[in-house]
Amino acid sequence: VKGTWATLWLVVSRKGSVELMEEELPSKAFYYRTLQKSFSRLFESSCKNCYTFLIPALPSLPSRIDHNFVNSHILKPSPYFKEEYVTLNEKVVSIKGDEISTRRDFRYPRTVKVIGEEICYNDNFDSFKLLMVSCPLIGQIRKKVDVTFKTKDRLAIARRTINQHKSAIRMRLEKKSVGYCSEVLQQFIDQFRQNYVIVKGFVDDAAQKLRSKCKGVLDDLVRQKKLRNTFYEEVNIACESLLLYSLYGKIYAGICTLYKDEDKDIYQTIKKLSGRKDLREKLGIRKSLVFDPSAAVKRIEVLNSQAICATPLQKLCCLLDVQDLVSESVKSTEQEVLAADDMLPIFAYVIVLAGDRQWNSNLEYLKHFSPENKSLSAINAGSLGYMLANFQAAVDLVRNVASGLSSPKVQRRLSSPKEKFGSISSLSTGPESPTREAKKIKAVRRSSKIREGGSSARARALRRLKKQEMDKQKRDKAARSRKISERFNIDMALREIGLSTGIAESKESSGSSGGRESLVHALLAKKEPVLAGKM
Repeated sequence: VKGTWATLWLVVSRKGSVELMEEELPSKAFYYRTLQKSFSRLFESSCKNCYTFLIPALPSLPSRIDHNFVNSHILKPSPYFKEEYVTLNEKVVSIKGDEISTRRDFRYPRTVKVIGEEICYNDNFDSFKLLMVSCPLIGQIRKKVDVTFKTKDRLAIARRTINQHKSAIRMRLEKKSVGYCSEVLQQFIDQFRQNYVIVKGFVDDAAQKLRSKCKGVLDDLVRQKKLRNTFYEEVNIACESLLLYSLYGKIYAGICTLYKDEDKDIYQTIKKLSGRKDLREKLGIRKSLVFDPSAAVKRIEVLNSQAICATPLQKLCCLLDVQDLVSESVKSTEQEVLAADDMLPIFAYVIVLAGDRQWNSNLEYLKHFSPENKSLSAINAGSLGYMLANFQAAVDLVRNVASGLSSPKVQRRLSSPKEKFGSISSLSTGPESPTREAKKIKAVRRSSKIREGGSSARARALRRLKKQEMDKQKRDKAARSRKISERFNIDMALREIGLSTGIAESKESSGSSGGRESLVHALLAKKEPVLAGKM
């Protein structure tokens, strides 16, 4: 039996029970050195029938273990209900998700948490399960272990290395399922390397393709009942991390090539800001705030290291470490308290001090390939989603500060009202009256105030100006059409009474005169035919 939990050592006493001694040994000692010696027949028959073994956590175990205790922690499927199991001493329990509850024939009702699972194999290569639980189902609890799916380190799963992700997959899946999962993912990696091309503007398509492949494999395992829903997100995170690590040279290097110009622009911006003495003031850092950014700068320098920060989770954890180092540096001075509004300018300050780290490429990589919020919440790493938003805001702040340094020169160039409001005045043609120009100046001032309110207010102002322009164009078009229709009606009336020739002659004689004047000349020239026509 393969074991991974370093928990306990059991010694068989003369009275046939087991006394506990706390030592760091693998959990297989419990089965091979205790069950195999003291309860050998029970152990062999249970393995042969592929029953489920429950292993209470070490601090919760009673001082003595007997046959009744062992029989109460070996489960066989119930013949009546899917979620119910029957112990070897005919007691009934139910398993729902990561909780095991006593149902019938127990002295006291009790619910325990499943904190670990392992697949083992007997001599016939048939699999059976080992479930580590927070406390025993019967007997006195020495110390209840408050352990859930979330570990002591809140980011323990997010901080795992590639080898630890591989171990997690092997621990959560059966041997055959591990081989199936590995084969499918390796085929996807080979096809992605040979056939897929990352195009600017379609990076998210590659991310969705990768996520759908991982979810497709795991959904198949869930349907086959080879993966519990409790560990679905953990295994999903592990599979995505393995794919991104294997395709790091294809995906991240491709993004760096696509956004090479943007990275160069940010580097020039940082280079321009790094030499300024008033950098802290421009970024908005309070003068009373004292901190040492050297440790944070040193940590963020490994952001592009493939050995340390190859996956999005590792990069986000690196950025979170930078924030924690800054917070610790401020707390060590014991002069100021770091508020939430202070973290953004400090983060931007660390980015400027760190220099060229391909900030835009890292930002695009994290935006598209970071795990979804549902997966982050499932592994208790929801703070990493906030960290991504904070990183993006810090990069934008560096850009805005750099562009703001050159804004006074632009204002001096556009000092005349004609230059400031030329784009607005070009919407209409003809001489401008002072009243109309004053209205336009007032409208521009109003739009500039609205522009400070946000992008939505600015969009409404622009739509309003565009609507005014379109209404004016419609009015002009309607006026022109009325003139044309009026002239057309006059010409038609003259043709009906046989005065088309007179119209032509009158047009040539009158030059650019209007339709009403041509009608008068025609009537004067052909008076008799008109009267005869009416008779």
